[in-house]
Amino acid sequence: MDSAAGKFLLAIGLCLILGILELRFPAHERQSLSGRLRNLVLTAITLALGAAATRLLFYLLPARFDPPPIGRGIRFSIATALVYALATDFMFYWYHRAEHRFPFLWAIHQLHHSDAELNATTSMRNYWLETPLQALVIGIPVGYAIGLDPLAAALSSFGLMVWFFFAHANWKLRLGLLTPILCGPQVHRIHHSTLPQHRDHNFAQYFPFIDLLFGTYYAPAPDDFPPTGTPELASDASLATVMVRPFRLWGASLGNLVRG
Repeated sequence: MDSAAGKFLLAIGLCLILGILELRFPAHERQSLSGRLRNLVLTAITLALGAAATRLLFYLLPARFDPPPIGRGIRFSIATALVYALATDFMFYWYHRAEHRFPFLWAIHQLHHSDAELNATTSMRNYWLETPLQALVIGIPVGYAIGLDPLAAALSSFGLMVWFFFAHANWKLRLGLLTPILCGPQVHRIHHSTLPQHRDHNFAQYFPFIDLLFGTYYAPAPDDFPPTGTPELASDASLATVMVRPFRLWGASLGNLVRG
């Protein structure tokens, strides 16, 4: 599960399972096969390069930490995995808000938002630098603070990835009373929306009540399943374009800073 290849195989499986439901209950119809294949290519690149960069990061870090010993019981492992999920999403919430606030972070996050055909395959349509950056500001601090035994680590890794794909699904699904508690496809689609009233809302990936606590929650109406994408970056932009785009944006910003 922790390997790039294992995560890619799980991603393929989740996309196939959720894809069947997306065909049966689509939030938006007539999504293209080419778009889904493009997303899977970007997923493979993200996992491969992101894993390599994260391994380098861990190699360069002076500190090391070992998992807690085995033998504290399955209940304790489940409870630890739940606490880890909540702490991870709390940290992710602030990191995610920063990505939308600061242009140098938006430069790498924009690729994820640029998909005009939001569906399960969009989940890991990320820029590869997201992986080591999130490990540095989220994964490592939470790991040090909580610590996961091997069973808790497996449960959290699998559970968070499954829910991550579920939340991105092009599935016309409302969670009813659970809507502000657990992030579903409708709440997360609001975050990806192109409509101005939805901008900068629903940053939490798993627990929307975090948005409620900090004033960024948007409660969707029953038929709120808005269009997605970004005007600055085309959904079907070439691979070369999306790979060099952050460096071009950073270079332009640096040039403006030097000139001004």
